[in-house]
Amino acid sequence: MAVTRVYRYGQAADVAALVAIDASTSLNPWTAKQLAAACDGEAGSRAWMLVVETGGLVAGFAALSSVLDEVSILSIAISPQQQRQGLGQSLLQAALERAGRAGAIRCLLEVRESNVAARHLYTRNGFVLDGVRKNYYPADGGREDALLMSKQLEGTANECA
Repeated sequence: MAVTRVYRYGQAADVAALVAIDASTSLNPWTAKQLAAACDGEAGSRAWMLVVETGGLVAGFAALSSVLDEVSILSIAISPQQQRQGLGQSLLQAALERAGRAGAIRCLLEVRESNVAARHLYTRNGFVLDGVRKNYYPADGGREDALLMSKQLEGTANECA
């Protein structure tokens, strides 16, 4: 039997699960306060959180921010127990669809140069390399470059351009 995936906006009740997921997947996890603030919005809001549930449990999240007609992916994280099941792919697509419906025509992100899995995810989904921020992220033994990527979003907003 297939497990149902539910995509919804984050809620205050999700914060403990989001903290646990982020702490288990990120070198620099967000604070509970930061995650809670992102749970206050919906697509098109300054900051917003999309959560994916599997089997009734929070399995991952995408934190985004919107400014005018651009959306930025701030973080995507999938629980280690749920990785390699296509959740990152489907969560990214769901977030981009919601952003597009809210009026975004471009998506921006930064990714650690060493995060090969994330880089492949973004490239597979049409993101292109725009530049590099040298020594942007703290890393073991020094600093690490951030790769700047973007994607034009499909939808009615782009058809008018």
